[in-house]
Amino acid sequence: MNDKPTDLGCQLAVRIAAVAGVVAIVVSSLLLYDYSRRLTKDPLDSPLYKTLLAETDKNPTSDPLKQQVRDLDKQLRHEYFRQRTFTHVGAALLLIAVAVFLIAAKTAATLRRQRPSPSVPPIIQDRESISTRTARWAVGGVSVALACVAIALIVGLRSELPSATSESPDDPNSAATSPAESVTPEPPPTDEEVAKAWPRFRGPGGLGISPCTDVPETWDAASGKGIAWKTPVPLPGNNSPVVWGERIFLSGADQKRREVYCFDAQSGKLLWQKEAPGTPQSAARPPKINEETGYASSTTATDGRRVFAIFANGDLAAFDFSGKPAWSRSLGIPDNAYGHASSLAMWKNLLLVQLDQGADEKMKLKLSFQGNQGPAGKSGSGLLAFDSATGKIVWQVSRPVVNSWGSPIVVRHADRDQIVTVAHPWVIAYNPADGAVLWQVRWPNMDSAPSPAFADGRVFVANENSVLSALRADGTGDMTDKAELWRGDDGLPDTCSPLATAEFVFLLSSSGALTCYDAVKGNVLWAEDFDGSFCASPSMAGRRMYLINTKGKAWIVEPSREKCQRIAEADLAEECVASPAFQDGRIYLRGKTNLYCIGK
Repeated sequence: MNDKPTDLGCQLAVRIAAVAGVVAIVVSSLLLYDYSRRLTKDPLDSPLYKTLLAETDKNPTSDPLKQQVRDLDKQLRHEYFRQRTFTHVGAALLLIAVAVFLIAAKTAATLRRQRPSPSVPPIIQDRESISTRTARWAVGGVSVALACVAIALIVGLRSELPSATSESPDDPNSAATSPAESVTPEPPPTDEEVAKAWPRFRGPGGLGISPCTDVPETWDAASGKGIAWKTPVPLPGNNSPVVWGERIFLSGADQKRREVYCFDAQSGKLLWQKEAPGTPQSAARPPKINEETGYASSTTATDGRRVFAIFANGDLAAFDFSGKPAWSRSLGIPDNAYGHASSLAMWKNLLLVQLDQGADEKMKLKLSFQGNQGPAGKSGSGLLAFDSATGKIVWQVSRPVVNSWGSPIVVRHADRDQIVTVAHPWVIAYNPADGAVLWQVRWPNMDSAPSPAFADGRVFVANENSVLSALRADGTGDMTDKAELWRGDDGLPDTCSPLATAEFVFLLSSSGALTCYDAVKGNVLWAEDFDGSFCASPSMAGRRMYLINTKGKAWIVEPSREKCQRIAEADLAEECVASPAFQDGRIYLRGKTNLYCIGK
Protein backbone atom coordinates (compact mmCIF):
# COMPACT_ATOMS: atom_id res chain seq x y z
CA MET A 1 0.00 0.00 0.00
CA ASN A 2 1.28 3.50 -0.90
CA ASP A 3 1.23 5.88 2.14
CA LYS A 4 2.77 8.86 0.33
CA PRO A 5 -0.53 10.83 -0.15
CA THR A 6 -1.30 10.31 3.50
CA ASP A 7 2.14 11.59 4.51
CA LEU A 8 1.74 14.69 2.30
CA GLY A 9 -1.69 15.44 3.79
CA CYS A 10 -0.29 15.04 7.28
CA GLN A 11 2.56 17.44 6.55
CA LEU A 12 0.16 20.02 5.11
CA ALA A 13 -2.14 19.78 8.14
CA VAL A 14 0.85 20.17 10.48
CA ARG A 15 2.01 23.30 8.66
CA ILE A 16 -1.49 24.83 8.73
CA ALA A 17 -1.75 24.11 12.43
CA ALA A 18 1.66 25.67 13.02
CA VAL A 19 0.74 28.84 11.11
CA ALA A 20 -2.61 29.11 12.94
CA GLY A 21 -0.84 28.61 16.25
CA VAL A 22 1.66 31.36 15.50
CA VAL A 23 -1.17 33.70 14.46
CA ALA A 24 -3.06 32.93 17.69
CA ILE A 25 0.06 33.63 19.79
CA VAL A 26 0.81 36.92 17.94
CA VAL A 27 -2.79 38.12 18.16
CA SER A 28 -2.97 37.20 21.85
CA SER A 29 0.24 39.09 22.56
CA LEU A 30 -1.02 42.19 20.72
CA LEU A 31 -4.34 42.05 22.54
CA LEU A 32 -2.64 41.76 25.93
CA TYR A 33 -0.31 44.65 25.09
CA ASP A 34 -3.18 46.84 23.88
CA TYR A 35 -5.25 45.93 26.95
CA SER A 36 -2.41 46.90 29.28
CA ARG A 37 -2.31 50.44 27.85
CA ARG A 38 -6.05 50.85 27.30
CA LEU A 39 -7.88 53.93 28.58
CA THR A 40 -9.82 53.81 31.82
CA LYS A 41 -13.48 52.72 31.99
CA ASP A 42 -14.58 56.29 31.42
CA PRO A 43 -12.23 57.75 28.78
CA LEU A 44 -12.97 61.25 30.01
CA ASP A 45 -11.80 60.37 33.52
CA SER A 46 -8.46 61.87 32.59
CA PRO A 47 -6.49 64.07 35.02
CA LEU A 48 -5.67 66.53 32.22
CA TYR A 49 -9.31 66.65 31.08
CA LYS A 50 -10.54 67.24 34.64
CA THR A 51 -7.94 69.94 35.14
CA LEU A 52 -9.04 71.73 31.96
CA LEU A 53 -12.70 71.49 32.99
CA ALA A 54 -11.86 73.01 36.37
CA GLU A 55 -9.97 75.83 34.66
CA THR A 56 -12.95 76.39 32.34
CA ASP A 57 -15.27 76.68 35.32
CA LYS A 58 -12.99 79.36 36.77
CA ASN A 59 -12.71 81.18 33.43
CA PRO A 60 -16.01 80.51 31.61
CA THR A 61 -15.40 83.23 29.02
CA SER A 62 -11.99 81.92 27.90
CA ASP A 63 -12.41 80.68 24.32
CA PRO A 64 -8.88 79.13 24.15
CA LEU A 65 -9.60 77.04 27.24
CA LYS A 66 -12.92 75.85 25.85
CA GLN A 67 -11.26 74.95 22.56
CA GLN A 68 -8.60 72.94 24.43
CA VAL A 69 -11.35 71.03 26.23
CA ARG A 70 -13.13 70.27 22.96
CA ASP A 71 -9.92 69.13 21.25
CA LEU A 72 -8.95 66.88 24.15
CA ASP A 73 -12.49 65.51 24.37
CA LYS A 74 -12.37 64.60 20.67
CA GLN A 75 -8.91 63.02 21.03
CA LEU A 76 -9.91 60.91 24.05
CA ARG A 77 -13.09 59.68 22.42
CA HIS A 78 -11.27 58.81 19.18
CA GLU A 79 -8.64 56.79 21.04
CA TYR A 80 -11.30 55.11 23.19
CA PHE A 81 -13.27 53.79 20.22
CA ARG A 82 -10.12 52.91 18.25
CA GLN A 83 -8.91 50.64 21.05
CA ARG A 84 -12.28 48.93 21.35
CA THR A 85 -12.47 48.35 17.61
CA PHE A 86 -8.98 46.87 17.76
CA THR A 87 -10.03 44.50 20.56
CA HIS A 88 -13.18 43.35 18.77
CA VAL A 89 -11.30 42.63 15.54
CA GLY A 90 -8.41 40.96 17.38
CA ALA A 91 -10.72 38.74 19.41
CA ALA A 92 -12.52 37.63 16.24
CA LEU A 93 -9.16 36.81 14.56
CA LEU A 94 -8.10 34.87 17.65
CA LEU A 95 -11.25 32.75 17.54
CA ILE A 96 -10.70 32.00 13.84
CA ALA A 97 -7.04 31.09 14.44
CA VAL A 98 -7.94 28.77 17.31
CA ALA A 99 -10.63 27.06 15.20
CA VAL A 100 -8.22 26.55 12.27
CA PHE A 101 -5.54 25.25 14.63
CA LEU A 102 -7.90 22.69 16.18
CA ILE A 103 -9.15 21.43 12.82
CA ALA A 104 -5.63 21.17 11.36
CA ALA A 105 -4.21 19.50 14.46
CA LYS A 106 -7.02 16.95 14.50
CA THR A 107 -6.49 16.21 10.82
CA ALA A 108 -2.72 15.79 11.28
CA ALA A 109 -3.19 13.47 14.25
CA THR A 110 -5.60 11.29 12.28
CA LEU A 111 -3.38 11.03 9.21
CA ARG A 112 -0.16 10.23 11.10
CA ARG A 113 -1.70 7.45 13.18
CA GLN A 114 0.12 4.15 12.40
CA ARG A 115 -1.89 1.48 10.61
CA PRO A 116 -1.95 -2.04 12.08
CA SER A 117 0.23 -4.68 10.30
CA PRO A 118 -0.29 -8.44 10.47
CA SER A 119 3.50 -9.04 10.50
CA VAL A 120 4.02 -7.01 13.64
CA PRO A 121 3.32 -8.82 16.91
CA PRO A 122 0.85 -7.16 19.24
CA ILE A 123 2.25 -4.81 21.85
CA ILE A 124 0.91 -5.05 25.32
CA GLN A 125 1.04 -1.28 26.05
CA ASP A 126 -0.08 1.11 23.23
CA ARG A 127 2.35 3.98 23.95
CA GLU A 128 1.29 5.90 20.79
CA SER A 129 -2.35 5.93 21.90
CA ILE A 130 -1.34 7.26 25.29
CA SER A 131 0.84 10.03 23.88
CA THR A 132 -1.78 10.95 21.28
CA ARG A 133 -4.46 11.18 23.93
CA THR A 134 -2.22 13.34 26.12
CA ALA A 135 -1.34 15.66 23.24
CA ARG A 136 -4.98 15.92 22.27
CA TRP A 137 -5.97 17.01 25.78
CA ALA A 138 -3.12 19.53 25.94
CA VAL A 139 -3.93 21.08 22.57
CA GLY A 140 -7.64 21.15 23.38
CA GLY A 141 -7.06 22.78 26.75
CA VAL A 142 -4.88 25.54 25.35
CA SER A 143 -7.32 26.15 22.49
CA VAL A 144 -10.32 26.33 24.78
CA ALA A 145 -8.48 28.79 27.03
CA LEU A 146 -7.63 31.03 24.07
CA ALA A 147 -11.21 30.83 22.79
CA CYS A 148 -12.56 31.76 26.22
CA VAL A 149 -10.24 34.78 26.33
CA ALA A 150 -11.45 35.91 22.91
CA ILE A 151 -15.13 35.47 23.78
CA ALA A 152 -14.67 37.27 27.09
CA LEU A 153 -13.06 40.22 25.29
CA ILE A 154 -15.93 40.46 22.81
CA VAL A 155 -18.76 39.99 25.30
CA GLY A 156 -17.25 41.88 28.20
CA LEU A 157 -16.12 44.91 26.25
CA ARG A 158 -18.99 47.33 26.98
CA SER A 159 -18.49 50.87 25.77
CA GLU A 160 -19.03 53.64 28.31
CA LEU A 161 -19.63 56.15 25.52
CA PRO A 162 -22.44 56.14 22.98
CA SER A 163 -21.41 55.40 19.44
CA ALA A 164 -21.33 58.37 17.10
CA THR A 165 -23.25 56.45 14.45
CA SER A 166 -26.95 57.05 13.97
CA GLU A 167 -29.38 54.60 15.55
CA SER A 168 -33.11 54.31 15.83
CA PRO A 169 -34.48 56.03 18.93
CA ASP A 170 -36.55 54.40 21.59
CA ASP A 171 -40.31 54.62 21.13
CA PRO A 172 -41.12 58.29 21.79
CA ASN A 173 -44.59 57.29 22.94
CA SER A 174 -43.28 55.25 25.85
CA ALA A 175 -44.26 56.56 29.26
CA ALA A 176 -41.09 55.37 30.95
CA THR A 177 -38.08 57.55 31.50
CA SER A 178 -34.86 56.12 30.04
CA PRO A 179 -31.77 57.81 31.51
CA ALA A 180 -28.66 57.52 29.39
CA GLU A 181 -25.47 55.95 30.64
CA SER A 182 -23.51 58.30 32.84
CA VAL A 183 -20.78 59.93 30.77
CA THR A 184 -18.91 63.16 31.07
CA PRO A 185 -20.53 65.49 28.51
CA GLU A 186 -18.75 68.15 26.56
CA PRO A 187 -18.92 71.54 28.28
CA PRO A 188 -22.27 73.23 27.57
CA PRO A 189 -22.39 76.81 26.34
CA THR A 190 -22.13 79.34 29.15
CA ASP A 191 -24.99 81.62 30.16
CA GLU A 192 -23.00 84.54 28.78
CA GLU A 193 -22.67 82.88 25.35
CA VAL A 194 -26.39 82.09 25.22
CA ALA A 195 -27.33 85.64 26.27
CA LYS A 196 -25.26 87.11 23.41
CA ALA A 197 -26.83 84.81 20.82
CA TRP A 198 -30.38 84.19 19.60
CA PRO A 199 -30.21 80.39 19.86
CA ARG A 200 -33.86 79.36 19.42
CA PHE A 201 -37.39 80.58 18.69
CA ARG A 202 -37.90 83.91 20.48
CA GLY A 203 -34.32 84.00 21.73
CA PRO A 204 -32.80 82.85 25.05
CA GLY A 205 -35.35 80.88 27.06
CA GLY A 206 -37.98 81.41 24.35
CA LEU A 207 -39.24 84.63 25.97
CA GLY A 208 -39.00 87.07 23.03
CA ILE A 209 -36.89 89.63 24.93
CA SER A 210 -33.45 90.92 23.95
CA PRO A 211 -31.10 92.97 26.15
CA CYS A 212 -29.85 94.84 23.06
CA THR A 213 -30.60 98.56 22.99
CA ASP A 214 -28.82 99.58 19.76
CA VAL A 215 -31.50 98.08 17.50
CA PRO A 216 -32.77 99.58 14.20
CA GLU A 217 -36.18 101.24 14.32
CA THR A 218 -36.75 102.28 10.69
CA TRP A 219 -36.37 100.45 7.41
CA ASP A 220 -37.98 100.19 4.01
CA ALA A 221 -37.11 97.15 1.95
CA ALA A 222 -38.66 98.46 -1.26
CA SER A 223 -36.17 101.34 -1.42
CA GLY A 224 -33.38 99.48 0.40
CA LYS A 225 -33.36 102.00 3.26
CA GLY A 226 -32.02 100.41 6.43
CA ILE A 227 -31.42 97.04 4.73
CA ALA A 228 -27.84 95.79 5.06
CA TRP A 229 -28.51 92.80 2.81
CA LYS A 230 -31.15 90.33 1.72
CA THR A 231 -30.65 86.76 0.50
CA PRO A 232 -33.13 84.33 -1.09
CA VAL A 233 -33.95 81.21 0.94
CA PRO A 234 -34.04 78.13 -1.34
CA LEU A 235 -37.13 76.40 0.13
CA PRO A 236 -40.17 77.87 1.89
CA GLY A 237 -40.59 77.80 5.65
CA ASN A 238 -42.39 79.70 8.39
CA ASN A 239 -39.62 79.33 10.97
CA SER A 240 -37.67 82.26 12.41
CA PRO A 241 -33.92 82.99 12.21
CA VAL A 242 -31.52 81.60 14.81
CA VAL A 243 -28.19 83.40 15.34
CA TRP A 244 -24.91 82.32 16.94
CA GLY A 245 -21.87 84.50 16.38
CA GLU A 246 -21.43 85.07 12.65
CA ARG A 247 -23.87 82.34 11.59
CA ILE A 248 -27.60 82.45 10.93
CA PHE A 249 -29.65 79.26 10.62
CA LEU A 250 -32.99 78.56 8.92
CA SER A 251 -34.78 75.53 7.55
CA GLY A 252 -37.01 75.02 4.52
CA ALA A 253 -39.05 72.18 3.09
CA ASP A 254 -41.62 71.05 0.56
CA GLN A 255 -43.29 67.67 -0.01
CA LYS A 256 -40.07 66.05 -1.23
CA ARG A 257 -37.14 67.88 0.38
CA ARG A 258 -36.18 69.04 3.86
CA GLU A 259 -33.14 71.31 4.14
CA VAL A 260 -31.13 73.28 6.70
CA TYR A 261 -29.34 76.53 5.77
CA CYS A 262 -26.41 78.44 7.20
CA PHE A 263 -25.86 82.10 6.24
CA ASP A 264 -22.99 84.46 6.97
CA ALA A 265 -24.28 87.13 9.35
CA GLN A 266 -22.11 89.89 7.89
CA SER A 267 -22.64 89.38 4.16
CA GLY A 268 -25.77 87.24 3.93
CA LYS A 269 -23.92 84.68 1.83
CA LEU A 270 -25.39 81.18 1.92
CA LEU A 271 -22.50 79.22 3.42
CA TRP A 272 -24.11 75.80 3.07
CA GLN A 273 -27.41 74.01 2.57
CA LYS A 274 -27.86 70.42 3.64
CA GLU A 275 -30.69 67.98 3.13
CA ALA A 276 -32.02 66.39 6.30
CA PRO A 277 -31.99 62.58 6.16
CA GLY A 278 -35.26 60.75 6.58
CA THR A 279 -36.68 57.24 6.55
CA PRO A 280 -38.58 55.53 3.72
CA GLN A 281 -41.77 56.06 5.72
CA SER A 282 -41.22 59.76 6.39
CA ALA A 283 -40.14 60.44 2.81
CA ALA A 284 -42.88 58.40 1.12
CA ARG A 285 -45.86 59.69 3.09
CA PRO A 286 -45.66 63.42 3.83
CA PRO A 287 -48.10 64.55 6.53
CA LYS A 288 -51.28 66.44 5.83
CA ILE A 289 -50.59 70.06 6.63
CA ASN A 290 -52.35 73.38 6.65
CA GLU A 291 -51.10 75.61 3.83
CA GLU A 292 -50.50 78.42 6.30
CA THR A 293 -48.25 76.15 8.37
CA GLY A 294 -46.09 74.47 5.73
CA TYR A 295 -43.54 71.68 6.00
CA ALA A 296 -40.94 73.70 7.95
CA SER A 297 -42.69 75.70 10.66
CA SER A 298 -40.46 74.71 13.55
CA THR A 299 -37.59 77.10 14.30
CA THR A 300 -34.15 75.51 14.57
CA ALA A 301 -32.02 75.59 17.74
CA THR A 302 -28.27 75.66 18.36
CA ASP A 303 -25.87 74.94 21.20
CA GLY A 304 -23.02 76.89 19.60
CA ARG A 305 -21.50 73.73 18.11
CA ARG A 306 -24.34 72.19 16.15
CA VAL A 307 -27.66 73.28 14.70
CA PHE A 308 -30.80 71.16 15.09
CA ALA A 309 -33.89 71.15 12.87
CA ILE A 310 -37.21 69.30 12.96
CA PHE A 311 -39.82 69.15 10.22
CA ALA A 312 -43.56 68.59 9.84
CA ASN A 313 -43.08 64.85 9.22
CA GLY A 314 -41.16 64.33 12.47
CA ASP A 315 -37.68 64.10 10.92
CA LEU A 316 -35.02 65.50 13.27
CA ALA A 317 -31.48 66.31 12.09
CA ALA A 318 -28.28 67.78 13.53
CA PHE A 319 -25.37 69.38 11.64
CA ASP A 320 -22.13 70.89 12.88
CA PHE A 321 -21.29 74.47 11.98
CA SER A 322 -19.41 73.37 8.86
CA GLY A 323 -22.50 71.58 7.55
CA LYS A 324 -21.31 68.06 8.33
CA PRO A 325 -24.18 65.77 9.45
CA ALA A 326 -23.88 64.94 13.16
CA TRP A 327 -26.90 62.65 13.63
CA SER A 328 -30.53 62.26 12.61
CA ARG A 329 -33.72 60.64 13.87
CA SER A 330 -37.21 60.01 12.55
CA LEU A 331 -39.82 60.46 15.28
CA GLY A 332 -42.72 59.27 13.12
CA ILE A 333 -45.47 61.08 11.23
CA PRO A 334 -47.33 63.09 13.90
CA ASP A 335 -51.05 62.59 14.32
CA ASN A 336 -52.32 66.15 14.03
CA ALA A 337 -53.89 68.52 11.53
CA TYR A 338 -50.81 70.65 10.83
CA GLY A 339 -47.83 68.34 11.06
CA HIS A 340 -45.19 68.98 13.70
CA ALA A 341 -44.85 72.73 14.30
CA SER A 342 -43.48 73.11 17.83
CA SER A 343 -40.00 74.63 17.87
CA LEU A 344 -36.93 73.12 19.50
CA ALA A 345 -35.39 74.20 22.80
CA MET A 346 -32.07 73.61 24.58
CA TRP A 347 -31.03 72.99 28.16
CA LYS A 348 -27.28 72.66 28.66
CA ASN A 349 -26.31 69.65 26.49
CA LEU A 350 -29.88 68.48 25.92
CA LEU A 351 -32.06 69.11 22.89
CA LEU A 352 -35.73 69.26 23.91
CA VAL A 353 -38.58 68.18 21.64
CA GLN A 354 -42.23 68.69 22.57
CA LEU A 355 -44.08 66.16 20.41
CA ASP A 356 -47.82 66.53 21.06
CA GLN A 357 -50.37 64.71 18.94
CA GLY A 358 -53.77 63.01 18.97
CA ALA A 359 -57.29 64.26 19.62
CA ASP A 360 -59.76 64.18 22.53
CA GLU A 361 -61.65 61.14 21.35
CA LYS A 362 -58.43 59.12 21.17
CA MET A 363 -57.37 59.52 24.79
CA LYS A 364 -58.61 59.54 28.34
CA LEU A 365 -57.89 62.85 30.00
CA LYS A 366 -57.58 61.49 33.50
CA LEU A 367 -54.92 62.48 35.97
CA SER A 368 -52.79 59.53 37.03
CA PHE A 369 -49.21 59.26 38.22
CA GLN A 370 -46.38 56.93 37.30
CA GLY A 371 -43.84 57.40 40.07
CA ASN A 372 -42.27 60.81 39.66
CA GLN A 373 -43.12 60.97 35.98
CA GLY A 374 -46.35 62.84 36.54
CA PRO A 375 -49.61 62.58 34.67
CA ALA A 376 -49.75 59.92 31.98
CA GLY A 377 -51.97 59.87 28.92
CA LYS A 378 -52.78 57.68 25.92
CA SER A 379 -52.52 60.26 23.17
CA GLY A 380 -49.04 59.38 21.92
CA SER A 381 -47.75 62.78 23.04
CA GLY A 382 -44.35 63.05 24.66
CA LEU A 383 -41.46 65.25 25.73
CA LEU A 384 -38.02 64.00 24.69
CA ALA A 385 -34.49 65.04 25.62
CA PHE A 386 -31.66 64.11 23.24
CA ASP A 387 -27.94 64.28 23.89
CA SER A 388 -27.00 67.15 21.59
CA ALA A 389 -23.68 65.56 20.59
CA THR A 390 -24.85 62.02 19.80
CA GLY A 391 -28.63 62.15 19.34
CA LYS A 392 -29.08 59.49 22.00
CA ILE A 393 -32.31 59.76 24.00
CA VAL A 394 -31.38 60.79 27.54
CA TRP A 395 -34.95 60.71 28.84
CA GLN A 396 -38.51 60.74 27.55
CA VAL A 397 -41.90 61.09 29.22
CA SER A 398 -45.44 60.57 28.06
CA ARG A 399 -47.78 63.58 28.10
CA PRO A 400 -51.54 63.40 28.82
CA VAL A 401 -52.35 66.04 26.19
CA VAL A 402 -53.63 66.30 22.63
CA ASN A 403 -51.98 67.89 19.61
CA SER A 404 -50.46 71.31 20.15
CA TRP A 405 -48.14 73.67 18.29
CA GLY A 406 -46.73 75.87 21.03
CA SER A 407 -43.05 75.59 21.98
CA PRO A 408 -41.57 74.83 25.39
CA ILE A 409 -39.77 77.56 27.31
CA VAL A 410 -36.86 76.98 29.68
CA VAL A 411 -36.75 79.18 32.77
CA ARG A 412 -35.15 79.29 36.20
CA HIS A 413 -37.13 80.09 39.34
CA ALA A 414 -37.09 79.04 43.00
CA ASP A 415 -33.53 77.68 42.56
CA ARG A 416 -34.56 75.18 39.91
CA ASP A 417 -34.60 75.04 36.11
CA GLN A 418 -37.95 74.28 34.53
CA ILE A 419 -39.27 73.28 31.11
CA VAL A 420 -42.75 74.83 30.91
CA THR A 421 -45.21 73.43 28.36
CA VAL A 422 -48.84 74.07 27.51
CA ALA A 423 -51.35 71.91 25.62
CA HIS A 424 -54.96 70.85 26.16
CA PRO A 425 -55.71 70.20 29.01
CA TRP A 426 -52.53 70.75 31.08
CA VAL A 427 -49.80 73.28 31.80
CA ILE A 428 -46.88 71.12 32.95
CA ALA A 429 -43.40 72.06 34.22
CA TYR A 430 -40.65 69.43 34.02
CA ASN A 431 -37.22 69.01 35.55
CA PRO A 432 -34.88 69.27 32.53
CA ALA A 433 -32.34 66.94 34.13
CA ASP A 434 -34.56 63.85 34.13
CA GLY A 435 -38.04 64.77 32.86
CA ALA A 436 -39.72 64.47 36.25
CA VAL A 437 -42.85 66.58 36.63
CA LEU A 438 -42.34 69.54 38.97
CA TRP A 439 -45.88 70.90 38.89
CA GLN A 440 -48.97 70.85 36.69
CA VAL A 441 -52.18 72.83 36.35
CA ARG A 442 -55.30 71.65 34.57
CA TRP A 443 -56.04 74.36 31.99
CA PRO A 444 -58.36 73.33 29.12
CA ASN A 445 -57.53 75.37 26.03
CA MET A 446 -58.46 73.17 23.06
CA ASP A 447 -56.15 73.87 20.05
CA SER A 448 -53.01 75.39 21.54
CA ALA A 449 -50.58 77.38 19.38
CA PRO A 450 -49.23 80.22 21.61
CA SER A 451 -46.23 79.31 23.75
CA PRO A 452 -46.05 80.15 27.45
CA ALA A 453 -44.35 83.30 28.74
CA PHE A 454 -42.50 83.89 32.03
CA ALA A 455 -41.41 86.85 34.12
CA ASP A 456 -40.65 87.48 37.80
CA GLY A 457 -41.75 84.05 39.05
CA ARG A 458 -44.99 83.93 37.08
CA VAL A 459 -45.93 81.80 34.07
CA PHE A 460 -48.45 83.29 31.65
CA VAL A 461 -50.54 81.11 29.33
CA ALA A 462 -53.19 82.40 26.92
CA ASN A 463 -55.31 81.07 24.10
CA GLU A 464 -58.23 82.36 22.07
CA ASN A 465 -60.40 79.44 23.16
CA SER A 466 -59.57 79.80 26.82
CA VAL A 467 -58.32 82.62 29.07
CA LEU A 468 -55.12 84.40 30.06
CA SER A 469 -53.85 82.90 33.32
CA ALA A 470 -51.01 84.00 35.58
CA LEU A 471 -49.62 80.96 37.41
CA ARG A 472 -47.16 80.55 40.27
CA ALA A 473 -44.00 78.73 39.16
CA ASP A 474 -42.82 77.55 42.58
CA GLY A 475 -45.31 74.77 43.31
CA THR A 476 -44.99 70.98 43.51
CA GLY A 477 -47.39 68.34 42.22
CA ASP A 478 -50.94 69.09 41.12
CA MET A 479 -51.40 72.86 41.54
CA THR A 480 -54.73 73.15 39.72
CA ASP A 481 -56.48 74.80 42.67
CA LYS A 482 -53.46 76.67 44.00
CA ALA A 483 -51.34 78.10 41.19
CA GLU A 484 -53.58 80.64 39.46
CA LEU A 485 -52.94 84.20 40.64
CA TRP A 486 -55.37 85.92 38.27
CA ARG A 487 -57.01 85.53 34.88
CA GLY A 488 -58.23 87.73 32.03
CA ASP A 489 -60.26 87.29 28.87
CA ASP A 490 -59.55 90.39 26.74
CA GLY A 491 -57.46 90.34 23.57
CA LEU A 492 -56.78 86.59 23.63
CA PRO A 493 -54.34 85.38 20.92
CA ASP A 494 -54.89 82.64 18.39
CA THR A 495 -51.29 82.27 17.19
CA CYS A 496 -49.02 84.92 18.72
CA SER A 497 -47.34 84.03 22.01
CA PRO A 498 -47.63 86.39 25.02
CA LEU A 499 -44.79 88.74 25.95
CA ALA A 500 -44.18 89.30 29.66
CA THR A 501 -42.06 91.56 31.86
CA ALA A 502 -42.09 92.01 35.61
CA GLU A 503 -44.56 94.88 35.10
CA PHE A 504 -46.60 94.05 31.99
CA VAL A 505 -48.14 91.18 30.04
CA PHE A 506 -48.87 91.82 26.35
CA LEU A 507 -51.27 89.85 24.16
CA LEU A 508 -51.44 90.30 20.39
CA SER A 509 -54.51 88.91 18.65
CA SER A 510 -54.56 87.72 15.07
CA SER A 511 -56.67 90.76 14.17
CA GLY A 512 -54.04 93.19 15.45
CA ALA A 513 -55.32 94.12 18.94
CA LEU A 514 -52.44 94.66 21.38
CA THR A 515 -53.69 94.37 24.98
CA CYS A 516 -51.57 95.34 27.99
CA TYR A 517 -52.23 93.78 31.40
CA ASP A 518 -50.76 94.62 34.77
CA ALA A 519 -48.56 91.59 35.41
CA VAL A 520 -49.15 91.61 39.17
CA LYS A 521 -52.82 92.55 39.53
CA GLY A 522 -54.20 91.27 36.21
CA ASN A 523 -56.25 94.33 35.23
CA VAL A 524 -56.20 95.64 31.65
CA LEU A 525 -54.17 98.87 31.39
CA TRP A 526 -54.87 99.67 27.74
CA ALA A 527 -55.52 98.22 24.27
CA GLU A 528 -54.27 99.44 20.89
CA ASP A 529 -55.33 98.35 17.39
CA PHE A 530 -52.91 97.82 14.49
CA ASP A 531 -53.74 97.24 10.84
CA GLY A 532 -53.70 93.81 9.25
CA SER A 533 -53.48 90.28 10.58
CA PHE A 534 -50.66 88.97 12.76
CA CYS A 535 -48.85 85.64 13.11
CA ALA A 536 -45.43 86.81 14.35
CA SER A 537 -45.22 87.00 18.13
CA PRO A 538 -44.46 90.40 19.70
CA SER A 539 -40.81 90.95 20.62
CA MET A 540 -38.94 93.43 22.80
CA ALA A 541 -35.47 94.96 22.63
CA GLY A 542 -34.63 97.37 25.41
CA ARG A 543 -37.81 99.34 26.11
CA ARG A 544 -39.17 99.03 22.56
CA MET A 545 -41.64 96.45 21.24
CA TYR A 546 -41.67 95.21 17.64
CA LEU A 547 -44.95 94.19 15.98
CA ILE A 548 -44.92 92.79 12.42
CA ASN A 549 -48.05 91.89 10.48
CA THR A 550 -48.40 89.22 7.80
CA LYS A 551 -47.82 91.78 5.00
CA GLY A 552 -44.44 92.70 6.45
CA LYS A 553 -45.44 96.07 7.90
CA ALA A 554 -43.85 96.76 11.29
CA TRP A 555 -44.58 99.05 14.22
CA ILE A 556 -42.05 99.96 16.90
CA VAL A 557 -43.76 101.07 20.10
CA GLU A 558 -42.76 101.97 23.66
CA PRO A 559 -45.32 100.84 26.24
CA SER A 560 -46.03 102.46 29.59
CA ARG A 561 -48.77 102.03 32.15
CA GLU A 562 -50.77 104.83 30.56
CA LYS A 563 -50.46 104.18 26.82
CA CYS A 564 -48.81 102.57 23.84
CA GLN A 565 -46.55 105.21 22.32
CA ARG A 566 -45.85 104.61 18.62
CA ILE A 567 -42.19 105.35 17.89
CA ALA A 568 -41.78 104.37 14.23
CA GLU A 569 -43.14 102.35 11.32
CA ALA A 570 -41.23 100.18 8.86
CA ASP A 571 -41.97 97.94 5.91
CA LEU A 572 -40.39 94.69 4.74
CA ALA A 573 -42.33 94.85 1.44
CA GLU A 574 -42.78 91.07 1.67
CA GLU A 575 -45.12 88.72 3.48
CA CYS A 576 -43.85 87.75 6.93
CA VAL A 577 -45.05 85.33 9.62
CA ALA A 578 -41.69 84.85 11.39
CA SER A 579 -40.47 86.54 14.55
CA PRO A 580 -37.31 88.70 14.47
CA ALA A 581 -33.90 87.79 15.85
CA PHE A 582 -32.02 90.64 17.57
CA GLN A 583 -28.31 91.36 17.75
CA ASP A 584 -26.49 94.60 18.57
CA GLY A 585 -27.13 97.01 15.73
CA ARG A 586 -29.09 94.50 13.65
CA ILE A 587 -32.36 92.62 13.22
CA TYR A 588 -32.57 89.40 11.21
CA LEU A 589 -36.00 88.74 9.76
CA ARG A 590 -37.34 86.11 7.40
CA GLY A 591 -39.87 87.06 4.73
CA LYS A 592 -41.76 84.72 2.48
CA THR A 593 -38.83 84.27 0.08
CA ASN A 594 -35.86 86.20 1.53
CA LEU A 595 -33.78 86.50 4.67
CA TYR A 596 -33.16 90.16 5.62
CA CYS A 597 -30.51 91.87 7.67
CA ILE A 598 -31.89 95.17 8.95
CA GLY A 599 -29.27 97.62 10.17
CA LYS A 600 -26.11 99.37 9.18
